[in-house]
Amino acid sequence: MIRRIFIDLDDVCNIFTMYALRSVGCLVRLDYADYPAKCGYDIVAAANHLFEEPRYTAKTFWDAIARDLWATIPQSPIFPWLMDTAEKLVGRDRVCIATTPTKDPDSLAGKLEWIHRNMPSWMWRQYAITPRKHLLARPDALLIDDNQENIGNFIAHGGHGVLVPRPWNDLYGRDPLKHLDEELSRLFSRSAQSAA
Repeated sequence: MIRRIFIDLDDVCNIFTMYALRSVGCLVRLDYADYPAKCGYDIVAAANHLFEEPRYTAKTFWDAIARDLWATIPQSPIFPWLMDTAEKLVGRDRVCIATTPTKDPDSLAGKLEWIHRNMPSWMWRQYAITPRKHLLARPDALLIDDNQENIGNFIAHGGHGVLVPRPWNDLYGRDPLKHLDEELSRLFSRSAQSAA
């Protein structure tokens, strides 16, 4: 039975990728349809592709992302529904943000500021900071993430996973809210049946 839910922050609770690409000047809209899917999960390659020239290295791109950007990313359209649904499914004390900052301390500080600006106060200290989300996996844990590798590793280590459709994963083109609703209904129905 699933008793705890870990939720990714960037591109699940917020629209980090599109906001970051707009902040460096290669996009006008914040629409995932404008992301070059052929670049996969590589935001630096996506920026260079959109500029039509190799303008950024990994270092110069991430150096351009300041703390204030991390703190002010707009919420994703699915965020309010997702937080409400997670709370209803497992209770407030069993919902946790699982996020990976860059190596720059400003990334971590900005993410924490985002949590305090956007999350309900009961979530302000419920977060796990790690690029190794599979370490949180267990049979009663669920990870909701946009990174296909994170979901695969979490499941391989004994947890459950739901992938959020984004241009860099295999589910792109599906409606994120509809997909999450269907997958959570399926998982929690199965979870309730196995507990009976």
